[in-house]
Amino acid sequence: MSKLTNDIRKFHEKFGLSYDGLPRTLPHDLEAFRIKFMREELEEYISAASDRELQRMEHGRNTPLALAEVREKQLDALVDLVYVALGTAYLQGFDFDRAWNRVHRANMSKVRATKKTAGKRGAPKFDVVKPAGWKAPQLKDLV
Repeated sequence: MSKLTNDIRKFHEKFGLSYDGLPRTLPHDLEAFRIKFMREELEEYISAASDRELQRMEHGRNTPLALAEVREKQLDALVDLVYVALGTAYLQGFDFDRAWNRVHRANMSKVRATKKTAGKRGAPKFDVVKPAGWKAPQLKDLV
């Protein structure tokens, strides 16, 4: 078990929210709560990015202090988003570490996008895409 996964387990145990059963679909109310929670954390990241843009528009440039504050908000939002996503996987009884390894291995066989192979995100400068013959990770045995 990775440190992150173990931290999540300890957190949920501390608050009486542990789940040690088989993989499951979450009860509807818990699933709705977790989805709302993940969206909230993603919105915090988006808000921090917007703060940076506001700074630029108001001052014509980004000061180092203002940028550091924005980056701190972004980092906090990203850690919170991962924390909530890992907690959701934990509550579903998923073996996240094994799934991660399989997805990572599959992702490492992708290739950088070009203008010809641009993915659906429309930004080949930053994108990585599935080459011909790419195989998706098999996760069925983990659910």
